Amino acid sequence: MAVQRTDPYIWVTWLTKLLAGEAMCEWSSWFRAHHKDYDKLPADFDLAGWTIDHRELVNARREQLLDAGFTVYIEDENAFKRIGQTGIVVSGKPDILAIKDGVGVIEDCKTGRPRTSDQLQVLVYMLLLPIRNPRVEGVSLSGRVAYKTNMVDIPATGLDDTFRTRFVDLVRKVGGDKPLPKSPAWAECRWCDIGPADCLYRVSEPPESAEAETDLF
Repeated sequence: MAVQRTDPYIWVTWLTKLLAGEAMCEWSSWFRAHHKDYDKLPADFDLAGWTIDHRELVNARREQLLDAGFTVYIEDENAFKRIGQTGIVVSGKPDILAIKDGVGVIEDCKTGRPRTSDQLQVLVYMLLLPIRNPRVEGVSLSGRVAYKTNMVDIPATGLDDTFRTRFVDLVRKVGGDKPLPKSPAWAECRWCDIGPADCLYRVSEPPESAEAETDLF
């Protein structure tokens, strides 16, 4: 049974998929931000396989960076929780933080196909990880998304006023008291772990084909 949180709690990836337009149901992020211990549906993907692939990629990047002379911190060592003046909490856990000679890079490793949200996720890490973090004090930070076959660099210039404003506005929306709009659709609902007990509008079956013949063209 869902229990209301004392303070809104937001995981970074909930925000970046909304920022990128890859998720349209704002309500699902709002619900998770305000509730815990709800009845979760089983994940509809190979979690064990993903975990193994992801771990292999993180370990490979760590070894490469160590060989290049970097001091490397991975996963739980990089976990952070940032509490805003409104009481809203935003948490995240970058896969890799590597530092050498006053220069640092935050990396996130992705085993799937590239998405815009991957880069936005790293930008949020670059924005929040340095806050009151002595490990990166005085360090010039950039970012990178590491895929299996290539890497995408994320320069610090991406943290411009437009990005910061959009990020802050979305945090306040998702962490706000007012429930956000639901946008139920099979493409999103199939990956959502919020069950029908809490979401009456959940779409549980794929839609009928939208294919139709026409003599218009």
